[in-house]
Amino acid sequence: MMGILAALVTVLAWGTWLAPSQNVPLRRQEIRTFYVATANLIVALAVALWRGSWELDAGAFWWPFAGGLVWAVSGLCAFTATANLGIAKAFGIWAPLNIVVSLVAGRVIFGEFAHPSRTQLTVLVLAVLLIVAGVVLIVAAKPGAEQQSGTRSVPRGLLGALGAGVLWGLYFVPVELAGVSPWAGALPLAIGIFAGSTVLLLLTRHGPRLAAAQDYLRVTGTGVLWSVGNFGMLMLVDAWGAGRGYTVSQLSLVVNALVGIYWLKEPAPRTRGALLTLGGCALATIGGVVIGALKS
Repeated sequence: MMGILAALVTVLAWGTWLAPSQNVPLRRQEIRTFYVATANLIVALAVALWRGSWELDAGAFWWPFAGGLVWAVSGLCAFTATANLGIAKAFGIWAPLNIVVSLVAGRVIFGEFAHPSRTQLTVLVLAVLLIVAGVVLIVAAKPGAEQQSGTRSVPRGLLGALGAGVLWGLYFVPVELAGVSPWAGALPLAIGIFAGSTVLLLLTRHGPRLAAAQDYLRVTGTGVLWSVGNFGMLMLVDAWGAGRGYTVSQLSLVVNALVGIYWLKEPAPRTRGALLTLGGCALATIGGVVIGALKS
């Protein structure tokens, strides 16, 4: 029962976390990253206080902290992607790339899949091809006229999605190298995310002020949802194991695509772009689930 509850929390939170702040007017995406990091740090502090998990030596602290710095840059890339491509397309590109990059990192750094069987190798190649096909469909889903107006830039969005795909597939590596549990690494990771996001904001020479009072609630709501999904994932891993837990979390891609198309109209429902995006997300999700099942 706890595993099912954790799965629902993870999929719903990570499937919707970008939506609250998607249409908040921002001078720079670094501002959104800063507020997301702040909200995540507050949630992480509350969870650490509740669990009493404060004791970490310096070595165990700095590795997750470094992972947080990587996450901060990843978050900026992701927000740049969603601002220029829309949530459904951006998430549909970076999420499957996260899986591929994490798989490569697991093989190169941690020696996973050292001696795969012929069947495993065949299934793995087919799964990667599904992911690539899904991403190609999503990229081919050109935005409508309303999305091409204003300051949106498809090349900038694609670069942001690729950056998020690579870096969010790697930020866990320092946490793994620290040799601590995800629960123990959650707080120093959150501190690193906050520190990195603060530096990124300071480099822009823009203050964190937003246009309207409700905008503060919306951008921090994005951070709270991501943090809730993160801790839901930790509970899911505790209940079902890392492989199954990671597999189930990929269903958030489907939720995210539905939110982007049917709530935010990016791209608008019943358009060619929407159909291609949904089809691409479906293929990429199947590929990700297969890889997650193999990793377990």
